[in-house]
Amino acid sequence: MTKKLIMNSLKINYDFGIRIDLGGKVGSGHFFRCLGIAKELKKLGFNVIFLVNSQTEIKSHLDSKIPYHVLKSKSEMGKIEECKEICKKISNLIIDLPSKNELYSKKIGESNQTIIIDDLGNKEIFSKFLFNGSIVDEYQNYKIIKKNTKYFHGPKYMILRNEFGITRKKIKRPKHKIKKILLTFGGTDEKNILKKIILFFIEKNFQINLVLGPSYRYQKDIQKIVKKNKSIKIYSNVKNIAELFANQDLIISSSGVTSYELACLGIPCIFIPTVKHETKTAQYLEKNEFGLNYGFWDNDFNNFNKIFSKISDHKIRTKMYYKGRKLIDGKGLSRLIKIITK
Repeated sequence: MTKKLIMNSLKINYDFGIRIDLGGKVGSGHFFRCLGIAKELKKLGFNVIFLVNSQTEIKSHLDSKIPYHVLKSKSEMGKIEECKEICKKISNLIIDLPSKNELYSKKIGESNQTIIIDDLGNKEIFSKFLFNGSIVDEYQNYKIIKKNTKYFHGPKYMILRNEFGITRKKIKRPKHKIKKILLTFGGTDEKNILKKIILFFIEKNFQINLVLGPSYRYQKDIQKIVKKNKSIKIYSNVKNIAELFANQDLIISSSGVTSYELACLGIPCIFIPTVKHETKTAQYLEKNEFGLNYGFWDNDFNNFNKIFSKISDHKIRTKMYYKGRKLIDGKGLSRLIKIITK
């Protein structure tokens, strides 16, 4: 994406703007689901633009020609004022900001048609549309201010990229033995859990695949380990992550958006939450018989070994396959697009 494109990005009117942040504690899953929305809207002939906090982060994540505008203000209120001004050239603003949805909904939703994508609930909503695909009951509590707000909630509205709906059609039941294991802990993996988990598998007879997110800061550490172990392979900037997931026998991951992607495909998994709100998601999914929840990583390899032994049972993994696919059908994106483009 050239600087010229960034500077010229608001010289035309847009049907949809998407306000999203990247990097730090913000999981990449939020961006990638919004990228899925943007691509589907473009297919239908709508003009779309991203409104973001960081040029470095957006350039490391974006794989398409969708334009973006970097907000200049350092304060959140300043960014909101910028958005309000920009929205004079945007018909609809989609907002997917984990901790700031309420603020944007209140300040911008009063004067513009806004669409909130949220996962955590417990906030006021002023927008025309609200989507929350979380399985967690406690994350569905809202104080909806406007009478005409339309609220769509539950796993039926979990927004995943189209590639997951396509790939799930090709996936068969789990193999009897686990041979391929993939580790992924989001775009940043601030606590570097990935490196710690590798140590458990390093001398065992498995093919270990690692997905390093665009904002991952410990690549040099991982590269040193990989050089000494031919059974470990690194994947970065994966174009079709669903296809990569589909080729694994087991995935060990955080329990953000990725957990729903895995459920859609029916891939057996162990969840290791990386932030507080992910613990509830992992617990609810395990309660619905998809995935095993380790909890926050605590370097207790004996406990991890017990969980790994449990999931090595083919019957347990086969049950996960059916339960996950029943829970998440992969059609949330198409449902959202149909609703917001009426």
